[in-house]
Amino acid sequence: MGPTYTAPRAALPERYAADRDAPAAPRGRAANPAEAPWWEAWGDPPLDALVRRALQASPDLRAAEARLRQARAVQGVQDAASGPNLGLGAKVTRDRLSRNGEMLANNPSPKVETDFTNHQVGFDASWEVDLFGRQRRLSEAASARTQASAARLQDLRLVLAAEVARNYVDYRAGQARLLLAQGQLADHDETLRLLRLAVQAGDQARQELGKAEAARSRQAAALAALQTGLRQSLAALTVLADLRLEDLEARLGPARPLAEPPSAPGAGLPSELLRQRPDLRAAERELAAATADLGVAIADRLPRFSLLGNGGWSSVSSGSLLSTASTFWNAGPQLSLPLFSRGRLKQQVKASEAARDAAEAAYRKAVLAAVADAEVALVRLGRCEESRRRMEEAEAACRQVLALTEAQVQAGELSRFPLLEARRALQAQQDQAVQARAGSLVALASLHKALGGSW
Repeated sequence: MGPTYTAPRAALPERYAADRDAPAAPRGRAANPAEAPWWEAWGDPPLDALVRRALQASPDLRAAEARLRQARAVQGVQDAASGPNLGLGAKVTRDRLSRNGEMLANNPSPKVETDFTNHQVGFDASWEVDLFGRQRRLSEAASARTQASAARLQDLRLVLAAEVARNYVDYRAGQARLLLAQGQLADHDETLRLLRLAVQAGDQARQELGKAEAARSRQAAALAALQTGLRQSLAALTVLADLRLEDLEARLGPARPLAEPPSAPGAGLPSELLRQRPDLRAAERELAAATADLGVAIADRLPRFSLLGNGGWSSVSSGSLLSTASTFWNAGPQLSLPLFSRGRLKQQVKASEAARDAAEAAYRKAVLAAVADAEVALVRLGRCEESRRRMEEAEAACRQVLALTEAQVQAGELSRFPLLEARRALQAQQDQAVQARAGSLVALASLHKALGGSW
C-alpha cells in the first residue's frame, strides 16, 4: 500500500555560474574517491596527523557511528519481525480454586481438591501474513534510515576534516602573524628610542614622538588580539580532535609556514552533486523513509491476517507431564480489522502525508543549498587566489624598497627612521600576504566540502 517511491527530479543548472562570471582558480580534474584524501595534497604532516586523529577520536564522530549502529540494529529488528516467530515457555504454579467460584459452586462433593501444583511446558508460534505490504514498508523505512545514517556519518567526516583544516590554517597563520607583529613592535620600540633621543637633543618635534607612541600602543593591542586568536584556534582543535591542550601543542610543534595552495579540484557539473554530497544522499533517503511510512499508515487501516498456534504439555503432576494425556494444542488463523478509532488512523495517514511532503521540501532545499555552496566556494576561491597573487607581488615590491633603503642608510644618505619605516611596511605587507594565503587554503577546504570531498 502507499505510493511507490521514486527519487524526485531536482531542477539543477547545466553549469556553475561561477565558471562564467568570475575568475576561477587553477583547477585539476575532479576528485576520485579511490585517491588519497584532499588534505594530503597540502604536504603538511602535522595536518595529516591531526585530521587522522580527529577522524578516529572526535566525540561527534563517535556519536554518529553509534547512531549508525543503532539504525542497523533497528533495521535488523524490523527484518526479523516480518517472519515467523517461535517461542518456548515453561512454568510451575501453585493454584487454589475458589469453592464459591463458578467452577465449583455447583459441585456437591465436599472433598473436591482446591489446591494443586500445575506444571506446563509449551511452544507458541505466530506469523503475520503480509497481505498489504505493511511489513515490507516497515522494512523499507528502516533500510532507508540506515542508509541515511551512513550518509550522515560520511558527511560528518567531510565536515570534520574541513573544520580541522580551517582551524589548523588559522593557527599556523596566527603563529606567522604573531612573529611579524612582534617584529613590528620591536621596530616601534626602536623608533621611539631614536625619537626620544632626538627630542632631548632638540632635533625632533614632540608631536612626532606622540604619534609614534600611539602607533606603538596600537601595535601592542594588535599583538594581544593575535594571541587571543591563537588560543581560540587551539581550543577549537582540542574539541575536534579530542586532545588536551598540552598534547595538541606538542603534536603541532613550532611554527611552520603555510602550505602552497595546490590546484583546486574540477567542479564537474551541478548534477554530480547528487552523487558526490553525502548530505544530499541522506536527505533523499529520509524522503524514501517518509514515503514508506505513508504506506505503513495506509496499511494500518486495512485487515491484518495472522497464523497463530501453541501447544505443549500441562499436568498437575510432574510425573505425568510428558504423557500423551497431558498434551494440549491449538492453531488457527486470526483476522483483525479496525472498525472504529474516532479518526485516529485517518489522521495518522494525514500526518504521514505531511511528513512525506516536509521531507520532500527539505530535500529540495538541501539541493538548492548544495548548489549555492558550490557556487560561493568557487567564486571565493577564485577571488582569494587573485588576492594572494596581488599580495605576493606587493610583498616583493616592499622587499625591493627595503633593500634600496638599507643601501642608502649604509651609504649615509638616509637616517635610520626611513629604514625602520620600510621594515614595518614590509612586515605589514607580509602580514597581508599570510592572511591571503590562509584565505586561499580555507577557501580550498570549503570547496572540497561543497563538492562532496574525495571519499
